[in-house]
Amino acid sequence: MRRQQGFTLIEIMLAVAILAIIAGIAIQYYDGYIGEARIGTAIKDIRQAETILNDRAMDNDLGPMDGNGGALRALYLNSGTLVLGAVGTTPAGAAPWVDPWNNTYRYQRVVATNSGVRTDAAGAVSNNAANALAPQSYDLFSLGPDGVQSNDDIVRGCNGEFVGVYSDHPTC
Repeated sequence: MRRQQGFTLIEIMLAVAILAIIAGIAIQYYDGYIGEARIGTAIKDIRQAETILNDRAMDNDLGPMDGNGGALRALYLNSGTLVLGAVGTTPAGAAPWVDPWNNTYRYQRVVATNSGVRTDAAGAVSNNAANALAPQSYDLFSLGPDGVQSNDDIVRGCNGEFVGVYSDHPTC
C-alpha cells in the first residue's frame, strides 16, 4: 500500500477560513489604532496653533490676522509662519495647514463673550494686550474624519481648557 502525502482540500480550506477570521479581527483593531493616532495628531496640531495664536495675541495683536471679526478662517503656513485666510482660498505663497484627514484646520474668533478674555473699558471683547493679560477667545477645530461640522470634529473649547473630540466636549 502506498501512503499519501500532503493536505486534503478540506484541510486547506479550513486553514484559509481561520486565517481570514483572524485577519478580519486584526484589521478592525488596526483601524481603531489609526483613528486614535489621527485624533492625537489633530490635538497636537491644534495645541501648536493655539500657542502661536496666544503669543500673537499677547505680543502683536490678533486683529491684523483675523480682521477683528468673527468670520470663519482657515489656517495656512507661509514659510513657517501661521497665516489666517478665507476658507478654500489659499493666500499667495502659503500652503494649507491640513489635519490628518486632509482638511484645512479652522479658526473663528469668539466675539460674543468676554468670559476670561480681553475686554475694553466698555466690556466689549478686545485684542488689545494693554486691556488685560488673558488671550483673546477663539475656536480652533478640525472637521474630523467626515469633513463636515459634526460630533466627530476635534475642537479647542472652553477658551483652551479642552482640546479633543467634540462629542466629549464639556459644557463650560
